[in-house]
Amino acid sequence: MKKKAVIIFLFGLFCCSNFVFAEQQDSNTQEELAKNWSGTKSGDYVIYRDYSWKKETWIGFLYYDKNTVGSFLYTDKGKTFVKILFSGEELDGEFIIIGQNNISGKNNSSDYIYAVNYLMQLLPKLYKWREEPKKESLVLKTCLKHIFEEQYGGECVVNYSSYLPLFYIDSIVDKKEKIVLKIEEMGLVKNSDETFFNFSPIKISKEKKSSFALNTKVKKTIKKIDGITLNLDEQWKQHTQNTFFLKDDLAFLVINAIDLKGIPDAEKDQNAFLIKLLCSSGKDAKVLLNKTDVLGSKDKFKIISSVYDVTTNSVKASIKLIKKYEGLKYQIIILNVDNSIYSHNKEYFDNLF
Repeated sequence: MKKKAVIIFLFGLFCCSNFVFAEQQDSNTQEELAKNWSGTKSGDYVIYRDYSWKKETWIGFLYYDKNTVGSFLYTDKGKTFVKILFSGEELDGEFIIIGQNNISGKNNSSDYIYAVNYLMQLLPKLYKWREEPKKESLVLKTCLKHIFEEQYGGECVVNYSSYLPLFYIDSIVDKKEKIVLKIEEMGLVKNSDETFFNFSPIKISKEKKSSFALNTKVKKTIKKIDGITLNLDEQWKQHTQNTFFLKDDLAFLVINAIDLKGIPDAEKDQNAFLIKLLCSSGKDAKVLLNKTDVLGSKDKFKIISSVYDVTTNSVKASIKLIKKYEGLKYQIIILNVDNSIYSHNKEYFDNLF
């Protein structure tokens, strides 16, 4: 992969949410969001794998404003693909649907009608189940709630995480401790909702064995940048003051700084804001939330993700270290490396910073 392509891939992954935030900040007042859709802004979307269906099924929800939510249901390898815009209003803690626009067209098949009705019933339920987590954990705020839902076999547990928009729902587990609903992707659409409504399941090609051979005998090189120590060696080439490439552009490492002062969303919960920012998918990069771990403490933590590179149809390992150093200022180190290279040299990459 060429340096330019790698930079675009990583830059898009890191910054896509920032640009939309600036443009959409005024579309909803903070009072409106806090009242009905806390932790969510216009353009936020979530996609879940719905295991309650016999065939592989995904559902998605896109927030336009407090009265408009887009949704889709994809099942049976796309033979049934429902896309609906719901309009509604909040009343006594419930989302009451008052209208719908079936943007996927007219279809009278029984499977299609069932899927439409399923979405119509599920959206109000998800809204009713939503719960803003307030219990402090090592990095994130989390909580759980017990519900009863026939579609999921009766008694269930809903698990919530503070960084997820719309419903805060990470997963729903049934009484047999099987996952029936699981978050797979979140993102923030910019000018067009096509990224959301043109959904198709990720089909990852079989991982090819890398020809890269790590040279353990090369001279070690310690780099210190803005108080961050990097344990590199001569296989790494410095591209700019804060960016480095591994031999033949097989891996990319960058150090960034971000100041959250003046960003209302961030002042309330810095870690949730940062994780949402760094784990949001874009057009060319899909962060696989079902293959993402967050480890560490409140002021210093790592996000370890698998990221699907759409342009190359390959999976990258993405390791991000977030470190608070002053007030609302954070340092962020991001390492992107081909997943096959990372998996065979995990100890080496995990000890770079």
